[in-house]
Amino acid sequence: MPDPTLPISAPALVGRRLFARLFDIFAVAVFVVPVLALTLRDDNDGGVRFPLVVIVLYGLLPALVEARLLVRTGRTPGKRLSGLAVRDPHGGLPDPWRAVLRSVLAWSLPALVVLLGGWIGVLASVVGLYGPALATGGRADLPDLVSGTRVAFTGDVSDAD
Repeated sequence: MPDPTLPISAPALVGRRLFARLFDIFAVAVFVVPVLALTLRDDNDGGVRFPLVVIVLYGLLPALVEARLLVRTGRTPGKRLSGLAVRDPHGGLPDPWRAVLRSVLAWSLPALVVLLGGWIGVLASVVGLYGPALATGGRADLPDLVSGTRVAFTGDVSDAD
């Protein structure tokens, strides 16, 4: 069992956070895009017929998987590659409630905003999620502020977890 209190040297820089999130998004897309291609069709008005499928496949399921990873190791694959870890206010692994809240905000909220706003929604999601981290010098993005967690650079990119 890994030590849940990894040494935390510094708050995670926004660039590392973005890299980790993009890596995780692409990892999810490998599985989700083929399913979406098979299930979604445009209706006569040019809109998506099954927006709930998008929210569930892109927003809810990845959020639950991420929450499970955060409770067990404090890391997603992207965070592991970036040397980042999610911790509670005391430096330990986040409890299930914090992990689920954080993950739902990080996955489901952007999925809903993108679904409703298209490319403008993508920009709004990035600014909404990472704007607070830019304003606080990397100390907290929106999911961290709401859930009471923090993402920190540990410098450890090994598979020791």
